[in-house]
Amino acid sequence: MMKGLFNRNKPLATVLLLSAITLAHADVSLVHRRSFNLVPLFPSGLAVGDVAFDGANVYVSAWNSGSGSQTVSMVRLGSLSSMLGASSGDWTTYDWRVDLTQAGGSRDTRLVYHNNYLYWGAGLGDGNAANTGIRRYDLSGNLDTSWSGDGNLSLSDAGVSRYDTLDIDPGAGSGAKLAVGSYGATIVRRFSLTDGSNAGNAGPVGGQTSTRDYAFAPNGDLYIRTQGKVSKATRVNDTTFSAPVDLATWSEGALAQAFVAYIPISTEFYSGFSDLVLYNQRVSGQNKVFIIRPDGSVFGELNGLEDTGEVGFDEVAFDNTLLNASWGKSADGRMFIFVVKGGTGAAAFGDRLDIYEVVPEPTSLLALSAGLVGLMRLRRRNR
Repeated sequence: MMKGLFNRNKPLATVLLLSAITLAHADVSLVHRRSFNLVPLFPSGLAVGDVAFDGANVYVSAWNSGSGSQTVSMVRLGSLSSMLGASSGDWTTYDWRVDLTQAGGSRDTRLVYHNNYLYWGAGLGDGNAANTGIRRYDLSGNLDTSWSGDGNLSLSDAGVSRYDTLDIDPGAGSGAKLAVGSYGATIVRRFSLTDGSNAGNAGPVGGQTSTRDYAFAPNGDLYIRTQGKVSKATRVNDTTFSAPVDLATWSEGALAQAFVAYIPISTEFYSGFSDLVLYNQRVSGQNKVFIIRPDGSVFGELNGLEDTGEVGFDEVAFDNTLLNASWGKSADGRMFIFVVKGGTGAAAFGDRLDIYEVVPEPTSLLALSAGLVGLMRLRRRNR
């Protein structure tokens, strides 16, 4: 039976190959669903810096522009369903809030979700161990005081002079770890997600000393945001990467609040569709999220003005470069990208959250459907 299939004028292998080629060029649209002004939740001086999603609820973390030790916050805004059910505009409620006293002076914040826990880095970039750290919280906002001994992975615990970013490293066979990057270093420091113990370093990742942010693909490849650059280091094994290859470069100063995010569309949503890499440029006037594919080709941009389709709502453009993004899938299988922008004043939409849905373009779905129909007909003819 199988031999007969492959001996046809249009064998099964050819149909599959043609379908794969078609889908390799398939694209998605990013549909702007909601835009929320978060200024009512954050007093002047606090600025939203990162966002996370647990499949049901949306979380944000904030840094503080004030000098010295200042209040920084992590907030669960509410469920995605409630946010999509509301109209764009002011968001004034939240489920819970955690406030810490950490380094101000615009020191950064990073927030990631993994397996029912939130990992929050605050006061990032500060060299005083008392004013910075990485902590693990449950989804009710309770600090896990047993993680890393006392609930805080301090600089002294890790033996480093500063933290600058964190992400979930899927590894290459040894299981997921918390990956931590430091400005001035070329290695990826890794820690147990379960107890915070040192899990061994990966790298070095050559030449990437001005580390600002990490983003990992599901296969463990590392995307690195350094000053004026997004680079890709292909995974060789659990502790080794190939030499980084630059995907995008531009000229910018030595500024923090720089991000890169990996959106795994092909593995988490639709096979055959291109994954996306999002980043910002800390260049005056470049108030947008830049989007490329993993090969560096340009996909597009987000500037906050994309139409939400809501009658009576006027979309507002991003007004600075202090942007960050994350992604997640809802319980009903829809894929979303969450973009936050920070501001330290009281202007409307100074702090904001924008929700975009990843939607396959109709022509791509049509190509997918045609390929599947052709395959089904071929199967029926050869029964």
